[in-house]
Amino acid sequence: MLSILDKLYERATETPDKLLYCFLNQEGVEKESYTYREFLEQTRRIAAHLFHNYSLAQGDRVLLAYPPGLEMICAFFACVQLGIIPVPVYPPTANGFQSALYKMTFIAKDCEAAAVLTSRTFYWSMKLNLA
Repeated sequence: MLSILDKLYERATETPDKLLYCFLNQEGVEKESYTYREFLEQTRRIAAHLFHNYSLAQGDRVLLAYPPGLEMICAFFACVQLGIIPVPVYPPTANGFQSALYKMTFIAKDCEAAAVLTSRTFYWSMKLNLA
């Protein structure tokens, strides 16, 4: 039985330059996109970074706290490649920060998350809001 990764690798071999994902802004204008090749390159970079820099084991759960966009999808597939279980959550923002933080903390405890992945922008925004 083929996994979603097997199918992804197969399609990337057959059509590496075909558009895989496209993220549109609220006006319907393309904000970012990935071909199969670009997507696999990005997910492999993230997976390599996680593998070489963090002590995450197969089966560990990792929160993915990303704003809407393709970064979360790349992080999701990077985790899957390593056998890590991705748990997508919406990151806290300035509006309703405290309640969103409580919700994210509850999810982290409930799933016994070993780590949180997020974008640099949201990381610094969270640090600022926590201060």
